[in-house]
Amino acid sequence: MAGVNVQAAVLSTRDTTNFPNLDYQHSFCKQFGRSSAVIRNSQGQQAFTRRSSHSKSNWLTATTPAWKGNSVESAKYRSVPHRHVKVSAIAEPMTESPQLESASKDTSKEAKFDWNKQWYPVAIIKDLEEDQPLAVTVIGRPLAVWWDKSSNKWQVYADKCPHRLAPLSEGSITQDGQLRCSYHGWTFEGDSGECTFIPQAPSDSKPHTSKKACVTVYPSIEQQGFLWFWPDLSQGAINIEAAANPPPFFPELNDPTYGFDMSFRDMEYGYDTLVENLLDPAHFVNSHHKIQGRREDGGPWNLRLESKISAPGFKGLADIGPYDFTAPGTVTINVSYPPEISIGTNLYGEHSENVFAHALIVLLTSLKARLSKDPTPNKVAAIMICVPVSPGRSRCYWAFPRNFGASTSKIVPQWIQHKMLNLVFDSDMLLLHVVERKLEHEGLSGYYAPTKADVLVLAFRKWLNTFAGGAPDWGGHFESNKLPPSPSKRMMLDRYQQHVKICKGCRTALGNFKALEFGLHVLAVALVGVVAASGAAPLPKLQPFSVPLVCGAVLSTVLARWISHFIYKTFYFHDYNHATVK
Repeated sequence: MAGVNVQAAVLSTRDTTNFPNLDYQHSFCKQFGRSSAVIRNSQGQQAFTRRSSHSKSNWLTATTPAWKGNSVESAKYRSVPHRHVKVSAIAEPMTESPQLESASKDTSKEAKFDWNKQWYPVAIIKDLEEDQPLAVTVIGRPLAVWWDKSSNKWQVYADKCPHRLAPLSEGSITQDGQLRCSYHGWTFEGDSGECTFIPQAPSDSKPHTSKKACVTVYPSIEQQGFLWFWPDLSQGAINIEAAANPPPFFPELNDPTYGFDMSFRDMEYGYDTLVENLLDPAHFVNSHHKIQGRREDGGPWNLRLESKISAPGFKGLADIGPYDFTAPGTVTINVSYPPEISIGTNLYGEHSENVFAHALIVLLTSLKARLSKDPTPNKVAAIMICVPVSPGRSRCYWAFPRNFGASTSKIVPQWIQHKMLNLVFDSDMLLLHVVERKLEHEGLSGYYAPTKADVLVLAFRKWLNTFAGGAPDWGGHFESNKLPPSPSKRMMLDRYQQHVKICKGCRTALGNFKALEFGLHVLAVALVGVVAASGAAPLPKLQPFSVPLVCGAVLSTVLARWISHFIYKTFYFHDYNHATVK
């Protein structure tokens, strides 16, 4: 599982944040009785039964269908709540695991999930700049995040000026700390979003005091390094319900014995696909071959439900430890393992290609076990927060706190940690993007899941369709859940737009590498100039160094070209091709 892979634990970045390779038989078809795998007729009689026990598969074989007035054919073109997709008849559905079936009984009578009355992260505090606003889109709402000097806090405003709807995220911060719209210069501040100045208004008039001149302000809170916002505006910016239901709290992020980094990546696939991916650890040795395992190391995963599926989410269990989903999009995995690990293996005992990372983790765990004599088991927590952005787009925030080698998260530069994690995201971005497009066209019945590896994926689909309406509530910003046109692969894997331009650590590193590249070009030109000058006006003292100077110029040029390629591949675009990774 990528997120808690040992090498990820070492450098706090190699996460399992991505778990693609969706391959399961969805059978939450509303018209067929909402049973994930055991499909029943209107009288509750089972219409499909498991094959005989000696069969090697978990497939089901059909008995006499008994949907009175509701035949398979009549259901052929019905749509699933998840998205406007055609649902074909399910020929051989997989049976729901006993845990899933028993844990999900009577869920239809429980309270529904309200997408608007939830906290969503909009940014990581360390990445924000006090001297400029940031544009963010969360659950369809365009937002402008900025530092309000008057209230000494980060504000989350609707990203539109009340004057002529210009984006406030393209504005600027005045010298006295107010947000100024770049279109006509109107300025705003405070929890009420009040307009403080309209340049076009006569000095003796006060149109800026009108409520119509105020910006929409969303409730927001800073917690554990994240800035969160609450979409519901029924109570205004000061929301009692929001205050009574704080964002999820992660104990490891407040524990001084844990070290971690946190960051994010924007995805060219939707929120539901992202959550499924994170609940599917079986894919990583294939999708992330030679990044977090090898294809030939794949094997069974014994995933199971440990709680009832309800509006707040559900709890699961894998062989590696607890594996939980908390609505609307938090996936957490907690792993404990022995104090020492053999070089060349990950925490599952599987072969790993990353010798450096595992040599480092062996060193760190050995020092912890032998020098400090600390009896506390080594622990890694994978915390991944999935945020719906718009149909077909999402964002994943992540942190991987660990209680060993905590200082390495501060020593290893952030751009190195993020470079490795971005490679993980790149390796399955295209796969998941295409899967989602096929899902929209073919319907969820195109999936087939005969193993326990997909239990949590099925549980998530059941949660989404039973409690959450099948898709996020976009607040009227989108007429439907129709996916946008597919971008080019270059745009789909655009690291700069999806991560670097907002991540302060990577932005800084990019600037430093560009400066180094420029310096090497200048050095090469200077060395050639010196050699040319010594030839035009003979300088006896420089003539013995002509050859070394020319070699230095050539070396500087080669290094500059190499750094240019490194910059492009690290901070802009890495063309990942599964066929070429042997």
